[in-house]
Amino acid sequence: MQCLIRVISIFISCCPCFAFGQFSNVPQTPQPSSFQPVNTSNNNFGNIPSVPNPNGSGTTAADIMRQASSNIPFYKAEGDTRSTQQVNEDYIRQRMAKDPAYNPSLRNAVSNNTPISKDAEFYRLLNGVVTSSRPIKSSNPQEFAQQTKPYTDALESLKAMLSGKKKLSISEAYYTMEQSWGTPYLTKEEFKSILKESTDFIREWMRENKLNIKDNAAINHAIQKFMGEQLSIAKTIKTNDGKQTYEVSGHQPFSYDFNDNKGAQDHRNFFLTKCLATGTGQCNSMPAVYLSLVEALDGSAYLAMAPQHSLIKYPDGNGNLRNYEATSNWSITNEWYEDNMFISAPALKNQLYLYPYNNKQIVADIVLQLALGYHRKFGAGDGRFALDCINAAKPYFPKNNNLAIYFTYSNFYGALLVEELHANGSTSLDDIQKSPKAQKIYAQWEANEDTIKALGYVDMPKGMYEELLKYDEFRGRKQQGDGKTKRNLFIKTK
Repeated sequence: MQCLIRVISIFISCCPCFAFGQFSNVPQTPQPSSFQPVNTSNNNFGNIPSVPNPNGSGTTAADIMRQASSNIPFYKAEGDTRSTQQVNEDYIRQRMAKDPAYNPSLRNAVSNNTPISKDAEFYRLLNGVVTSSRPIKSSNPQEFAQQTKPYTDALESLKAMLSGKKKLSISEAYYTMEQSWGTPYLTKEEFKSILKESTDFIREWMRENKLNIKDNAAINHAIQKFMGEQLSIAKTIKTNDGKQTYEVSGHQPFSYDFNDNKGAQDHRNFFLTKCLATGTGQCNSMPAVYLSLVEALDGSAYLAMAPQHSLIKYPDGNGNLRNYEATSNWSITNEWYEDNMFISAPALKNQLYLYPYNNKQIVADIVLQLALGYHRKFGAGDGRFALDCINAAKPYFPKNNNLAIYFTYSNFYGALLVEELHANGSTSLDDIQKSPKAQKIYAQWEANEDTIKALGYVDMPKGMYEELLKYDEFRGRKQQGDGKTKRNLFIKTK
């Protein structure tokens, strides 16, 4: 999912982003509150049947809940949202009671008798990083600089897009970030070829279905059809003997890859290129495919975050913002995400979740994904790269509400603490008090954690996202194969 691994505290936040007003060259992001519910009985797409607006009038949150959540074991309440939320919270408490991180009686040895707070859990997790991490400094700085050059080059390219020195391209930004990891699923030529073939197919399908290829609502509708359903188009071609025949081209839908969807075994499972190459992805890569197709078709759409997840928001023909769940080809209300994905009231107030990122914000968020890949591959490196990424991305979030920035800070401070303790011959947080410098770093780390909490971030109970994946909202299409083998979704017959 635009899943972002939080290395220090071992949590996922999807990914897998800017300034409004003070930067005159930054496209303005529409405010969700400015879109008023309208009558959705009008047909926005010519001959396409209208659908209820999931974020306004028509289908309500309760309707979606009843339809989508009928199989969820902890969904038993009918009626108001508060009752539903209470049932969900009861379920969460039941899961927490079985989690050693929250229930001390489940921990081994002397810990069985030791109450545990969330702060103590943070301390335990950071201590695990200290005892397992390698030092920042490389024994061969020149060799290390050469190894990390793809990352420093990628950062400079992304910064050039943000500053206007280079044309901003969402698809180019994703590829630049992903290529730095190495061993890409697709070469640059293959990547461009698949995108072109895909956009050509979508345009032709729109023409056949009498859709305006310049209309943004129609463009988003067509991309959703392309990603979520099996489509076909027909072309008239002339044979060598001068006769005419038809060539039918088909495209199979993308499907969710349940195999290592967090990228723990292979970081490339987060990547747009992996999704295009195999036809399978997760909540980081599938929205990236969507955004790349929108860009190529001259449409508009936005990226938004939810806990451990990212999704698409797009303006429909009536001026409303709709949510699109790329992982399962669903339209889901804001209320559903709020009620089912552990989103706190402060997080909504601070626009931590469900708030649309514009194009520059998306690229800035890609910069933070670059920092994550670097950390996974090289650790903290020389300690500068993470800060360089933060400094490049931070100006585009004037409300200081991008979690990836603060998670990157946590990784950075944790790495500094590791370095300081190693320099003093220690591998335990118990020795922090022996070093004034270590105390200062630890205080910075704690202050950053306090900021994360103040923004409204709440840990999802262990395994809850995996539980959600089993239900209708995220089940998506049946996975084809192992999800890692290159597979062409285009089929041509005559």
